Amino acid sequence: MTQRNPLRVVQNVLHQAQTSEDARHRDIESAGLAPELVRLREFQCKRIANTYRDFAAQPQYAAVMEFFLSDLYGARDFTQRDHDAERLHNFLRKFFPAEMLRLASDALDLTRLSYALDDKIVRALGEMHAPATLTPQTYAEAYRRCNNYGERELQIELLMRTMRDAAETARMRLTGPALRLAKGPAHAAGWHEMYDFLERGQRAFAQVKKPDAFLKAIEERETKIMERIARGDKNPLQ
Repeated sequence: MTQRNPLRVVQNVLHQAQTSEDARHRDIESAGLAPELVRLREFQCKRIANTYRDFAAQPQYAAVMEFFLSDLYGARDFTQRDHDAERLHNFLRKFFPAEMLRLASDALDLTRLSYALDDKIVRALGEMHAPATLTPQTYAEAYRRCNNYGERELQIELLMRTMRDAAETARMRLTGPALRLAKGPAHAAGWHEMYDFLERGQRAFAQVKKPDAFLKAIEERETKIMERIARGDKNPLQ
């Protein structure tokens, strides 16, 4: 049985995307991020940057840290990009088995869960009448009030799977050529934000030579922070 050329498969999917209504780009309106959510995400970004400053100082991890803080946890409105990701994922399911789309599926699940957890923290802060400037202690109290440690454990698990698969995919020999092949059609169809996000992610993760060391640190540190918050430690984020 002749094995299909992966780039030919990409070409076929791009051709189908140009004529399919399901893959057509659609601009959507957004009210933007609420000030309370902006405040929370800015606090979280500072916390993450501090927790992993040792990795950010290493060249192979620096780009991934920047991508993580700007494209995944940044205090920006990602409504259009996330909408595009949902539509593209649903379209690609027609051509690829679920296993091949596991990275996309996990990334979408992680995004939905993270948004839901952030929303719960924001509501808890509101109920606490928290001051405008967040402190580690205020954040930890809101975290405890949410009492959703099972969801937090799932968030860490999804983050591990997504980052591990992203690192493996980025280093595959055909990932770069496939992205370059898709660039023209993607921009012509209006998928600028989604494509640029994928391109930045691929370049960042391709630089990571030892993903296991980074992933192990993330799992251990995030789990310890969760446990310290649950215990009521005075400085749980250190």
